[in-house]
Parts: sequence; C-alpha cells; structure tokens
Amino acid sequence: MNPIRASLLVMLAVTLSGCKDPKWEAEVKWREDQVNAMETEIATRAKFLENDRKAFKSKEDEVKQQLDGILRREQEIRQYEQGVLQREKLLEEKKKQLDAQEAELKKGLAKLEIKRKRGPVPATTAQRILVLDPAQDEVLFERNADLKGAIASTTKVLTAILIIEAGNLDQIVKIQDRDTRCAPVRIGLKAGQEYTRRDLLTALMVKSSNDIAQALARDNAGSVEAFVVKMNEKAKAMGSGDCLFINPNGLPPVDGQPAPYCSARDLASICEFADTLPDLRAMVRLKSYVFNKPDGKSVLLENTNRVLKSCDYCDGMKTGYTQAAGYCLVATGERGGKRRIIVVLNGTQGGVWKDAQALLDWALKA
Repeated sequence: MNPIRASLLVMLAVTLSGCKDPKWEAEVKWREDQVNAMETEIATRAKFLENDRKAFKSKEDEVKQQLDGILRREQEIRQYEQGVLQREKLLEEKKKQLDAQEAELKKGLAKLEIKRKRGPVPATTAQRILVLDPAQDEVLFERNADLKGAIASTTKVLTAILIIEAGNLDQIVKIQDRDTRCAPVRIGLKAGQEYTRRDLLTALMVKSSNDIAQALARDNAGSVEAFVVKMNEKAKAMGSGDCLFINPNGLPPVDGQPAPYCSARDLASICEFADTLPDLRAMVRLKSYVFNKPDGKSVLLENTNRVLKSCDYCDGMKTGYTQAAGYCLVATGERGGKRRIIVVLNGTQGGVWKDAQALLDWALKA
C-alpha cells in the first residue's frame, strides 16, 4: 500500500472516531488532493508510456518491413549478379569456341599455303612411306603407314637407342666368339678383340655390320635374347607397341623364330625419339668413318646412306635390306629451321634413294 494513502486512512480513522480538528482535516484534505494528483499524473504517464510502446512497436514493425525489403533486394541483386556471371561465363565459353575456330581456320589456311608452296607430293614407288614433321608431330604424307612388315636393318636404330641410354659409351667391350656368329654383313670382329662401345656403335650406324649389333646387344643385356626383350619393351614404352623384334640387327628369322614386323608409323616414332639423342645424331650424319682395329689396321667405312652424299641437307639416319623388307631407308634432314623424318620401306634398289630424296626435298620446301 502507498505510504501516503496509509497515512490518510489513519487520519480518516481518527476523524471518524469523533476527534474533529479543522486544521487536521485541512491537512488530510490537502494530502488527499496531492495523492489524487499523483495518481492522475501516474495514469497520464502510464498512458504516455503505452502510447510510446505502441509507437515503438509500430516503428519496430516498420523497420522490420524495411529490413525484409532490404533482404529481398539483396537476394534480387545476388540473383541478378549470378545471372550476370552465368552470362559472362557463357560469353567467355563462346569466345573460346570462336578463338579455337579462328585458330583452326588460320591453321587450315596456313596448311593450304604450305601445300601450295610445296606443290604436289612427288611420285614414289615404295610400298610403305611416312613423312613426319617432328616439331609439330605432324604427318605430312603417308602411304600404307600402318601396314606391318619387316624393316631390315632400320631395326638398328632401336638397338642404338638402348645402347646410348645405357651410357658409358667409352667403356671397353671384349668381343666373344658368339658375337661373330651371324650372317653377313659383317665387319669381321674376332674373339678377344677390345673396342669401346662408341666405336662399335658408330661403325654399326655407318656400315650396318651385323656382328657389331650382336656384340653390343650381348654386352648390354648379357645375351642377344635378353636384349631382344628390352627392345620390345622399349618400343612399347615409346608408343610403338604393335611391333615385334627378334634380333638387334633386323635379320630374317631362323630356327623357327616368328617373323619380325613393324609399321612405317611405328618406325617413324622410334626414329623421332632417336633423333633427339645428340650422340646418335653425330654418328648417323657421318659420310664415312675410320674404324681402328686392335692390330693397328684401319678400315674406312662408307655410310650406306647414299642420300647423305647426294643431298647436302640430309643428316641421317639408317638403311636396310632383306628380301621381306625390300630396300629401306630412314632419312632425316633440316633446312631453314625445319626438320623432317622420311621413312621409306619395301622400296626398290634404285628407287629407295630417289623416293627418300624427293620426299625430303618436297617436305622441306615449307
């Protein structure tokens, strides 16, 4: 209970009890009026507070509505931005497509211009042919490039790759009797003779001696048979897995061996890799090589690749011949900063040189 109200009640009780005092009654009346005034003020303030509360609630609702509107606007903006990003992405993809089409068109026009400069492919007689631009990994011309068959002594390119990758080319190789037992062509190695791997490999790539191929294979892998396993594994690793090699020199099969085979395309891949080896490049470009024997005698070896002498921009790579493979030649050359690899298989004795040189000259025109 309000203290003032309690005091008034006490005073009222006294009054009713018969003790009348005008001064006291006036005091009580004054206090009662004061209480009434305070109650009125409190009620007024309570009303103001209620009005303020309602106004605040109304303002709060208004602010909430504004926030909701802002959130909806932000969501609309995000959706718009996502739409813009999607359109930009589509435009970027379209631009890439157009750029790719433009690049293809330019490439096609460039090829047409190159073909115009080169002119028609020269007439050739070999059964299997492939002309490769190694820098672009582009086939410029092919004929029966996937037809499999014998490749004769061009096999020795793969042999050379394995010997060079093994390293230590200046290490001594001691010739064994089994190294000398092979069909011609032979350089005439004798058991007990000693040569460096480099000397033997250079003679192999220049003159294509089959006894040297056997000596290097046995030195590398312990036996010719083990070396052949490495040859086939290496060919597969280089992406030329649809081949079969049965010896390191490319000679025909004996004693029930399966017939070896390789396509012009696979041989081109092998030779493309070989063409990156500086040691091999230095060997196959030699027009001749002096092979020194342990007894002090020397043999002048003339490179079997006739195109080296008839074409000044030819710098390799390997010849071959068997009845099954016909006359074969892998010719490499460079002119005007352009490099080409020519594979000619199953050619004729006179035609193989003409085919290779004509194709090399044609491919290097542009």
